[in-house]
Amino acid sequence: MSVLLLGADYYGTLAAARCLGRRGVPLTMADDNPRARGLFSKYVTEKLVHPPVTEPAVLLEWLLGWGRDHPGTLLYPPNDHLAWLFAAERERLGKVFTMYSPPEETIISLLDKKRMHEACAAVGIEVPETHALGEAGADDPIVDRLRFPVLLKPRTQVFLEGGIKGFIAKDRAELASELVRYRELVRYNRVLTDRHPDIEEPMVQEYLTAAETNIYSVSGFVTKEGDFVARSAMKVLQRPRKVGIGLCFEGRPIEEPVAASLRALCKKVGYFGAFESEFIVDGDRRLLIDFNPRFYSQMGFDIARGLHLPLLVWHAAKGDTEALRAELDRARAWTPTGHEVYCHKTMLDLVLTLQGLSGQMPRDEIRRWRAWYAEHRSGVTDAVRDADDRMPSVIDTAQWVQHFAKHPRSFVRSFVLNR
Repeated sequence: MSVLLLGADYYGTLAAARCLGRRGVPLTMADDNPRARGLFSKYVTEKLVHPPVTEPAVLLEWLLGWGRDHPGTLLYPPNDHLAWLFAAERERLGKVFTMYSPPEETIISLLDKKRMHEACAAVGIEVPETHALGEAGADDPIVDRLRFPVLLKPRTQVFLEGGIKGFIAKDRAELASELVRYRELVRYNRVLTDRHPDIEEPMVQEYLTAAETNIYSVSGFVTKEGDFVARSAMKVLQRPRKVGIGLCFEGRPIEEPVAASLRALCKKVGYFGAFESEFIVDGDRRLLIDFNPRFYSQMGFDIARGLHLPLLVWHAAKGDTEALRAELDRARAWTPTGHEVYCHKTMLDLVLTLQGLSGQMPRDEIRRWRAWYAEHRSGVTDAVRDADDRMPSVIDTAQWVQHFAKHPRSFVRSFVLNR
């Protein structure tokens, strides 16, 4: 069985290509950007350009046409948009592709924070205090009870055309101004709002400073029958520092109560497949902030730690229970050394250099991070660098240079000013 991988610019897609390609699985990779980094992996058999994800109806028709020409190919989502779209259209897509996709109700229950929090409450998982803000905005009576600072954020990132993760407001006046900004910038594609018209309402969430430095990640795989295997890590550096993308992770032992709560959540909503979840560590509390029902950015780290998620999806989708069970057993038998780390070295160098020059990061902290990398160099899993598959790293560096040239203000805010 061959595989069609979309989202070639995602590091998780690249990790999936390397995992499956090294086992001889035929791979077709597609993206709306013909220069996407993953397309340059030596494990990609065929490269395609598909319609933009911002035009989901057109993309869906492209997928159905390609699937009819290549029946039985495995299709699996690399991002939130496609996780939801594949689930919403799984009846049509399932006629031409091999899939391992839960129903739309399951996926939206995990990707819509309001629904996810309701599911968490039902199984006893703690989440940060969060409230919906309606038309009253900052004048809503609930604001009187908020502890500032707060995080103003969308309910979901699915087909969010503004691409905004959230704003931090220090007081009521700043919340009011950020709400104006939110309503100017946040727009969803109608493919989502036609089904879920209330999803555009903003959410306000308590901001915990632990979110800057103490994010515990649990990722893994759960079968339709509830068989569960996982790895865990601590996100130790992100960009920007307050609300951002993980740059560096350190492996951690699985906390069994957390794993048990995730098994209960998957059972509650009916989820199966690969996943990544994030918890804020606040003393003894573990507060769930994200559950990603799909492949994810640092998946290469879990593959390096014996959890071959793309292979598990491949066996499960084929219905090869014997091979699936054997791979699950191998994943459980893996033994950590205690020194496993993950890093996007190119991005780390940019952050340390630029924030050092701007004074946003003290020199002793820069030295500490350089020493951290030197200490773990022999066992690091890089987001993109691979001695056996070099071209994606070359393209990755070129893309970041191009991004700086095209979007200097955004680049400076994120890499230099830490915003």
